[in-house]
Amino acid sequence: MTFGTDINEARTCLHCEKPLLGRLDQKFCDAQCRNAYHNRHKRADERYMANVNAQIRKNRRILKDLCPEGKATVRREVLEIKGYDYKYYSGQFFTTKLTYYFCYDYGFAPIHDNGKEKALIIQKQNYMDQYQVNPWGG
Repeated sequence: MTFGTDINEARTCLHCEKPLLGRLDQKFCDAQCRNAYHNRHKRADERYMANVNAQIRKNRRILKDLCPEGKATVRREVLEIKGYDYKYYSGQFFTTKLTYYFCYDYGFAPIHDNGKEKALIIQKQNYMDQYQVNPWGG
């Protein structure tokens, strides 16, 4: 009775097809090939979600870098130059005058200051959680 792969059988990496050396249950030559193989075989909806999450993380990183003190104001162009994508955010917070668009724990509100478009960037505060929107009104 034999188990697994015959030791004389040529084994190749599932991604790059280079010969494999080492363990008999090895499928990839390295971590890079393993990741590339699995990324290529992900379903389209999983790739879409991963791309959206990556953009929200990038947006957060931009806001955090521009707001080291918890609150800052920058010109709109600064966000755009750094690659901020306004379509992607994780939540909103409403005040009587402003709507903040959050990427996890950093958000911004579009404002006008002396005729210029700017972003008022803030870090999320604990009290904001109690004002989360419930679409069913409860």
